[in-house]
Amino acid sequence: MRAWKITEAGSVDVLTLDENMPKPPMKPTDILVKNKAIGSNPVDYKVRASGGFVQPSEEAPVVLGWDAAGVVEEVGSDVVGFSAGDEVFYAGDLGRQFGSYAEYTPVDYRLVGKKPKTLSWAEAATIPLVAITAWETIKEDMNVEEGSSILIVNGAGGLGSFAIQLAKQLGLTVIATASRPDTIDWCKNLGADHVINHRESLAPQLEGLGYPKGVRYVFHCFEVGLELGEFMKNVVGPCGKLALIQYAKEGAYGTIDGTDCWSHRKTLIHSFMFARSLHNVGVEKQGQLLNAVSEMIDAVS
Repeated sequence: MRAWKITEAGSVDVLTLDENMPKPPMKPTDILVKNKAIGSNPVDYKVRASGGFVQPSEEAPVVLGWDAAGVVEEVGSDVVGFSAGDEVFYAGDLGRQFGSYAEYTPVDYRLVGKKPKTLSWAEAATIPLVAITAWETIKEDMNVEEGSSILIVNGAGGLGSFAIQLAKQLGLTVIATASRPDTIDWCKNLGADHVINHRESLAPQLEGLGYPKGVRYVFHCFEVGLELGEFMKNVVGPCGKLALIQYAKEGAYGTIDGTDCWSHRKTLIHSFMFARSLHNVGVEKQGQLLNAVSEMIDAVS
């Protein structure tokens, strides 16, 4: 098969095309997917630069990539619910050697969902990682209540765009952040009820919208630095929850006022959609989640 591989960590120059890589071995719980389209995410270049959880070498090259859509080619002996010819989409396991930058990818069937019928291959390949992250954060970790409000920081990004639409489907009032006319319009077209500017202090803008004590749910879809303490104190409301998509920068956690969080019962959540597969905890929920997302997309398309 053809595959883009790395044998060392580094810049984009370490990516090389292997025109004749052997098909990767399969585990009993794997399906082998013939990829029709792949998606690229920030995690791809971060793993390429660092080497990730599976350090590449000449003897054991690593194929990057996680988001993809394709057709099931083979199924392992322990696979349930999939057959050759099924159209699927998935975000693979960060701890495996063979990712989606290839014609074929082995992936645990419990991580895989049935591709939305109303989407093209390319469209479907953009969905899994952002869908899983948004769903796990908003539905599971935040356990949002219908009729509440959520602030989605960086609403025009890939994750923010999906989160806006999911939050609306769940009956939430959505406040998104954006700073340019085109990204503001983008958020509104996706269904955001309000759009405020993340290049300005958020608390006064929220107060102007009728949230003087902050918002019940805050989903921060970007890097967080020393402003973390200000977010927890002035943007997250009483009994509220703030979710981060990556570990905050050095020194940020020291800015949090613990007494304020305790007395207002505020919760800080870390969202990492690869945790289930890396630690083998509730792995089957990822496939179930993707099937639910697929049905939701088809229902509104």
